[in-house]
Amino acid sequence: MASQSANVASIDALKSVKAALVQFCDEVEAALVSMELEARRPVDWIEGDRARYWPQQARRASDLVQEARQALARCEVRVASEDRPSCYDEKKALEKAKRRLQLAEDKTRVVPRWASEMQKATEDFAMQVARLRSYLETDVTKSIASVERMTNALDRYVEQNKT
Repeated sequence: MASQSANVASIDALKSVKAALVQFCDEVEAALVSMELEARRPVDWIEGDRARYWPQQARRASDLVQEARQALARCEVRVASEDRPSCYDEKKALEKAKRRLQLAEDKTRVVPRWASEMQKATEDFAMQVARLRSYLETDVTKSIASVERMTNALDRYVEQNKT
């Protein structure tokens, strides 16, 4: 029976593949950690910052509505005594203050809903990240081990046939 020999062109190519797979895993893991941190930021912003900001704005807007009402009342008293035609600016200021109050109250009501939706989206994202990590820890790790076994086997083969 004739001896067959393998035509091995470059074991270094397999070593390069292994190194690339290891680097890929490291870079993907770093990216996943960064993405998880970034995914948490909107939740923190809504639950923390916006949950405090909009009620505070509603209180300020309510104060501005009261001030605008008082300014309109003072104007109307002056108009009656001075026969001025209208209190146009004061009425506009009151309407603007009322719109701002309505906006702030609406935002205050929707913040909990948005916090809940963002929390759910973040949890869904975390599940996807977990799946990708599982893939990295199983399939890619198995591929790295397989390439390493092939490299070792080829190294042994080359050593045996160096005659």
